[in-house]
Order: sequence, then C-alpha cells, then structure tokens
Amino acid sequence: MVHLLPRDRFVIQTSDPLQTVMERLEAQIEPPKTFRSTYDLNHAPYEGSVTQSGFKMNRIPVGRPNASEPYIKGRFESFSGGTVIHFTLTSHPSGPIFFGCWSIFWYGLHLLMLSSGEMDYSLAQDRLVLPLIILVIFWISFWIEVEHTRNDLFRIILKKRRTARQKGYLMLKIIRGILLILSVAFSFSSIAYYFPLSSPSHQVPEIFRPR
Repeated sequence: MVHLLPRDRFVIQTSDPLQTVMERLEAQIEPPKTFRSTYDLNHAPYEGSVTQSGFKMNRIPVGRPNASEPYIKGRFESFSGGTVIHFTLTSHPSGPIFFGCWSIFWYGLHLLMLSSGEMDYSLAQDRLVLPLIILVIFWISFWIEVEHTRNDLFRIILKKRRTARQKGYLMLKIIRGILLILSVAFSFSSIAYYFPLSSPSHQVPEIFRPR
C-alpha cells in the first residue's frame, strides 16, 4: 500500500529457524565501504550487517547512485514454529538532504530575481513549480523501488517470488515518466531564459542596402 510519507512496514513469516533466515540474509550482504567504485561489479547485492536481534542494509547501486533506494531495517522474532521478520523501509537520508539543499537554492535564486524586478510574476510561477514536480518524482520513485525491494526480500527469505501488483506500479512508472519530461522541459526553458540561444542579428552595411 502506498502512503503519503516515504515509509513502508511489512512482515514476513517463515517456518524456517532464525539461524537459517540469518544465513540467507548474510549471503546477500557485505560490510559497508566508505568509498566504492561505480565500475566495481564484484559485490553482493546489499551492504549492511546482521545480528541476532535484527539487521540494517541497503542496496548497492550498480552503475550510478540511486537516491530513491530505500534504507532497510528489520528485527527478528523467533518462536517454536519458525521466525517472523519485521521490516521498515525508509527513504535514504541522502535523497531528502540533496532535495532540500537544491530547493533552497532554486527558490532563493528565483525569489531574489522576482524581488529585484529581473523576472515578472507570471514567469516566476512557472519556475517555482519545478521543485514540487521533482518532489513528486522522488516520491513515486521511492515506492517503485519499495516494490522491487519487497519482491527481492521475499525471494531471499522465502525462496520464492512474490506476486507483484503490476498494474498499479506500471501506472506509477508512466506518471514518473511524464513528470520527468515536464521537469526537463522546465529546466530547458529556464536555460533558454537566462542564456538566449538566438545569435545577434548582423546589420547589412549601408552600401548594400536597397534604395
């Protein structure tokens, strides 16, 4: 279920003992690295740590960083019939921090230009909506990655694939694509406003002008 806040909680119950569940998770996790090359493909899918009480992990990006990837925390409950794993998926801190800093810069720049008279109000309205579009893109991307992560965790722990809600998340991908196109259009319009692409016209010498 998609919520307003970028936080997802769910439970997986299995008849396997706690030690088996821990071994399955540990097989997919390696210790975190301070610096990691984007070209290094010889690594586990996730980085983090697993203990008797729970675990913390996040997906290792392949190729390029993905701020939409959720940060995963979990705790174990062991009972006579197996193990219950409680998952909490939240937005990685790097995403909100980057978006907050970029939004402050974007709004500050345009409000300064608006107050100084260098930009009229109608044009400023178009520019000020861009951070809201980016925020919605981040939100949709987070829930798309949550669905991906859920499927992956079900496969790791239960050794079977989970039935994904294809229609709902296909619609989210379509909406995200439309918003990405809009954000690119807004960005290019801003560049065109600040840096006109049209070259200055050259005047024809007077002796060549028609009389």
